[in-house]
Amino acid sequence: MAIKKATQPSAQSSVLARSVIISCFMLTAILLSCLFLQDNFEKYLGKYADETVTGLMLVALWLVVSSMVRSVNGLTKSLPAWKLILGGVLTGLFSSILTLAFLIVFPQVAVSQNMGEVVNVSAGMIGFMTALSFIVSLISVINLRIPNRSVSSALEVLLIAGCIFFVIYLINR
Repeated sequence: MAIKKATQPSAQSSVLARSVIISCFMLTAILLSCLFLQDNFEKYLGKYADETVTGLMLVALWLVVSSMVRSVNGLTKSLPAWKLILGGVLTGLFSSILTLAFLIVFPQVAVSQNMGEVVNVSAGMIGFMTALSFIVSLISVINLRIPNRSVSSALEVLLIAGCIFFVIYLINR
């Protein structure tokens, strides 16, 4: 019985690590495909192509990170909440690093004229994607771990309002 207890945390860590790796590659592929389709979006959407690509990338980040947190929680119910949040943050961090590394290593693959701008703001993109992954992970953990819907909704609203006020504070500083 002692062996069973010793292997359980390693099994949980293995599930978390595998989920993060799979989610990273999936999110990286989605982000790269959005960036490569940007010129095609310009044909149909005109001046709104950049906003469309940014919106698609944010939706992809939200879907992949929250899905990873939910699936790991479903597979390992006893995993601490901080590990779920860490897994979501690592997914966003590694995906943004992989995306930018791919664009730096293979610049000839970049179809869009705006790829130089994307690579030039790499540190900002990595930080933004990591921070957004933290927020999405925290919202997912709140929804999963707090059984009272009204309390979890109130915490979500407070978290989002806090993020908005923080951004306003940074802009006005």
